[in-house]
Amino acid sequence: MSSSTLRRVTAAIGAIVLAAGAAIVATAPAQAVTLPGNIDSTQARSLTVHKYALGPNSPQQAGTGQQLPAGTNLGTPLAGAVFTATQVAGVDLTTPEGWTIAGNLTPQTAANRLSTTTFTSTASASNGTATFPSDMPIGLFYVQETVLPAEATNPTAPFLVSLPLPTGSQGAPANQWIYDVHVYPKNAVTELTKTRVPAPANSAEARNPDLIRWAISSTIPTLAAGDSISNFSLVDTIPADLTFVGTPPAGVSPTTVTVTNSAGLAQNFVAGTDYNVVTDAAAGTSTLTFTPSGLTRLTGLQGGVVSFNVLTRAVSIPADGRIVNSATGNINGLTTTVTGVTPIGQLTVLAYESTNGSPRVPLAGAIYQVYLNQNDANLQQNPISINGATNWTTGANGLVEIPIITPGNYYVREITPPAGFNLPQSNPVQTAVVAGPTSTVPPVQNYIEFGHTQVSAANFLLPLTGGDGGLWFGLGGGALVVIALGAAVVVSRRRALAERAAA
Repeated sequence: MSSSTLRRVTAAIGAIVLAAGAAIVATAPAQAVTLPGNIDSTQARSLTVHKYALGPNSPQQAGTGQQLPAGTNLGTPLAGAVFTATQVAGVDLTTPEGWTIAGNLTPQTAANRLSTTTFTSTASASNGTATFPSDMPIGLFYVQETVLPAEATNPTAPFLVSLPLPTGSQGAPANQWIYDVHVYPKNAVTELTKTRVPAPANSAEARNPDLIRWAISSTIPTLAAGDSISNFSLVDTIPADLTFVGTPPAGVSPTTVTVTNSAGLAQNFVAGTDYNVVTDAAAGTSTLTFTPSGLTRLTGLQGGVVSFNVLTRAVSIPADGRIVNSATGNINGLTTTVTGVTPIGQLTVLAYESTNGSPRVPLAGAIYQVYLNQNDANLQQNPISINGATNWTTGANGLVEIPIITPGNYYVREITPPAGFNLPQSNPVQTAVVAGPTSTVPPVQNYIEFGHTQVSAANFLLPLTGGDGGLWFGLGGGALVVIALGAAVVVSRRRALAERAAA
């Protein structure tokens, strides 16, 4: 075989080995089997696949077939990938004609002339390594990924590899045969997460502590050259403990969709043009789907992030105080499901009459509000709202339940006491809400009490002896005594004047 033919074959096969994002050129390690001269049919041959995730910084150079040095950073290894190598028919690599044919084939054209001789690799291990059987013959092989890793979005594009593989005149070392061939194909992968988005402190959303916002975030996968995103959807599936919020309270943002590029800069995606959101309350699902124009834009934003922020309202509390719901992403046919968890609690208030040593008497009619901070509680401004309610009134048992509250610290204030009772001396009172329902037995949680005293009788003008008649009788008797004393004084003065005149 001429040197020009070998260079052409080496370039052709080298360019299509790892066509889906491969390896970097490196000096072969000492253990790699490379020999000069004619192909040695007695030399053992091996084919090893090293499976990694394709990322924005993945090297894009064609592979050399040599094993890369330990410590080379190739990204995240992927477990669970299985490959099938099928020998290409009519390509005898022990002849010059066979190498000429190989040099003119592409994976697409080779796929039309495959033999029935196939070999299956092991599933890639946790380090991404998969190996083929050691009895593979000399030949040209069409390799395709037949089982994808769980995280993979797209399969590796099929590629051609020869056993042995020539290094060619530009190789390192040059003009040798590699019998232990290593390839480094990569998969496009995506990462899907679902988390609770905390409301900003003292915000309108925080003052509606039954609202729960979920962020379903998916990376936009980095694809091999020429691939595109053909479908991209995110689905939020909620349990019976939640409902979707169609019209949020004033000051609270609705469900939103945000797309950022790989640098984290938000892009202007428009509802109805680039994507659609469809909510099915009966089924408990809200689905984000990108339109064809949106998919084209996503293809150009590889390495970015799509965030689907869904606003829900908690309507009940599970026994363990944890609401669990799931999200599903489907990107280029790969379906991934994740779960999100958030705590939820409640608060019960008891109003009772404080008495010395006597059993507590529950009081109806006490009205309470709850606040996020002490300043608001002192000024009686910005109370929390639960599904539109801001006031809660105790019943005949003296209890009132503030039903659904995100765990945290709150301030409870009695704004109206029961009729005939004073406001409590400690008012407002700070309390902590934890995940789960109220418990009034140890360990006590999500429960607070307000003691009351009756209004004082000293606040009223009461009669001294039982009624107005007695009062006026006393006043009349006093007047008569005064009149009698006055008459006696007048008589005494007149008598004294008469005696002086007679003298």
